[in-house]
Amino acid sequence: METDRAYRDDQLSVASLAARLGVPEYRLRRHINRHLGFRNFNVYVNSYRLADARRWLADPAHGDAPILTIALDAGFGSIGPFNRAFKADTGLTPTEFRAQVLAGGAGQPREARQAPRSK
Repeated sequence: METDRAYRDDQLSVASLAARLGVPEYRLRRHINRHLGFRNFNVYVNSYRLADARRWLADPAHGDAPILTIALDAGFGSIGPFNRAFKADTGLTPTEFRAQVLAGGAGQPREARQAPRSK
């Protein structure tokens, strides 16, 4: 996932990733659930997408980039699912997160995590 950034493909599915890896779908699902600790495939993929989005939103060089562009570049198919996933993960909307981080808010919020996390 990290090397070829397959998560940026908004059409990525467990079947297509399993085919890329050359493993049966059930084994990939089991590995994601049992060994990586994610609730399901979408939560796993979105953890990478959200890490990219947080990184880009916190980067002053991307300060003028529209939120929609960041969402699409991270691999989300539309703004709605991105906003919901981002707020569920960080407690902030993408706009609030960007404003807080770029304003140099007190300390780094929990949203500034870089590594995907399990749920």
